[in-house]
Amino acid sequence: MQRVSPTRMNLLIRKRQMKIAQQGADLLRKKRDALMKEFQKMLKPIVQAHRELDRTAREAITFLSLALGKDGPEAVRSAALSSMGRLKVKREEEKVWGVRIPKLKAEHVVRKSAERGYTLLSVSARIELTAMAYERLMAKIFELVPLEAKMKKIGQEIRKTSRRVNTLEQRVIPQLQAEMRFIRQVLEDREREDKFRLKRLKAKKEKKF
Repeated sequence: MQRVSPTRMNLLIRKRQMKIAQQGADLLRKKRDALMKEFQKMLKPIVQAHRELDRTAREAITFLSLALGKDGPEAVRSAALSSMGRLKVKREEEKVWGVRIPKLKAEHVVRKSAERGYTLLSVSARIELTAMAYERLMAKIFELVPLEAKMKKIGQEIRKTSRRVNTLEQRVIPQLQAEMRFIRQVLEDREREDKFRLKRLKAKKEKKF
């Protein structure tokens, strides 16, 4: 234990520090519990999003295989080049118990046929279905990525908050308790010694008279 001067002022200071440490630990525990609930709440949507992504990916690959087999690589490549465009992505942010979580939101990922740069007469139904399937796949990716990023961020914050709670509960608060016990013990010993000295002094005075 770090040496502390056993004075009443230091005892008052330690009491204030103890109150702040206990309040801080309580607040951090509440934050950790709230974040853990949020983390658990996200498990089901993420599992579901992964399943949907896998299903959409399999569907897209199936359509692509059919288009390549029936229409040929050149026709598929030509349609892909015609339908190339810029994807508009917005960066947003949300807060969960003071934790800033970035979000990416893509707009108009799944387009209408007329927006793909080719006419339906110039491509087969297989190529059109392939384009739709891959746009849906891209949309599913943009749904899943923010969820996983949020989950990762919350997980990191839970670990960080738990470390801070443990530091307060296992180091700071026990240290303050030990210092307060030490100061009280010294002050009580001094008080007993002072009382004993006063009694002796009183007894000496009474003997003189």
